[in-house]
Amino acid sequence: MAATSASGSLERVICRVLLVAGVVFLAGCAVGERPTLTGEGLDDVESLDGGAVAATVGAGAEPATTVADDPALDDLAALGDAPAVVVTSTGVVVPVLGRSEAGYAVRTPCGNDAEIVWGQPIGPVDVVLDPGHGGDEQGALGPSGQTEAEVNLDIARRAAVALEQRGFSVALTRTADYRITIPNRAAIANRLAPGALISIHHNSPSPDISEERSTPGTEVYTQVASEDSTRLGGLVYEDVVAALSVFDAEWASRTDAGVLRVVNDSGQDAYGIVRRPEAPAVLVELAYLSNPTEAVVIGTGEYRQAAAEAIANALARFLSTADVGAGFVAEPRLFNPSADTGGSDGCVDPLLS
Repeated sequence: MAATSASGSLERVICRVLLVAGVVFLAGCAVGERPTLTGEGLDDVESLDGGAVAATVGAGAEPATTVADDPALDDLAALGDAPAVVVTSTGVVVPVLGRSEAGYAVRTPCGNDAEIVWGQPIGPVDVVLDPGHGGDEQGALGPSGQTEAEVNLDIARRAAVALEQRGFSVALTRTADYRITIPNRAAIANRLAPGALISIHHNSPSPDISEERSTPGTEVYTQVASEDSTRLGGLVYEDVVAALSVFDAEWASRTDAGVLRVVNDSGQDAYGIVRRPEAPAVLVELAYLSNPTEAVVIGTGEYRQAAAEAIANALARFLSTADVGAGFVAEPRLFNPSADTGGSDGCVDPLLS
């Protein structure tokens, strides 16, 4: 499947419709070569009718970023009567810094201060889904050119619809093909106060396949100090592996694949999207996009819908039952990520209005 495009000719005007809190409204028109909201990838979803999906319309995971925490994004008391998070007229989810004369002062996906005239307030929500990568940070690449960023977003949208159909409120940190910093992803999640967060990824590079496997090498990274995160991880692993194992592929896997903690030399969670959120959070590497046989399967609507339904089912079980899950790995994995992705250097913001 072709990657979602973030560009267009200067003459091209793109208009989209956004579904927020059950209300359908024009999401605005964008001109030029900046990211725009798109409905591509939802062709296998039966219907969006009746849903209230907020802002629905790696080389694996993005590492921890060196961008400093921003106190302005954590001080909700300073907002007064301003909402904590809004969706802009182009469908971009942004944290609010406060009221302005024109409307709202907000923090853009790249971490810049901006002002918007109008925004649809959202939250709190039951679940935040974080589609990994985006924009010029496309993540893993499949042999046929499909990008991890596009696959992650497609599955996140499908999972959001599946969760809404189960009665849960949902928001996405990224709604189109644009870059968003790790601090902003976490800030959106913290301000929406969800019961859980899942960051959706696909893995790379593929480890050597010494023998054919009947199950995928799914990995779920959990928060070091959170029992709830560990339980969430076990449920995600259990449901994802069961759902994906029906597909015919020669699955790649590391020997320590499963539900595990990934820590740096300081013993902290290595990935910022796991470490920064206040809610129980996990990062799931569903499968290896870099593995040719898996990439063929990942390119199908059947795989993406199955993965989305598995994620939704795991979240529903986490929020509604005491189920524990499976796949737990006792020993943590040591990893010291670089700050090459997830930061703001060279970042180009999408249009906000």
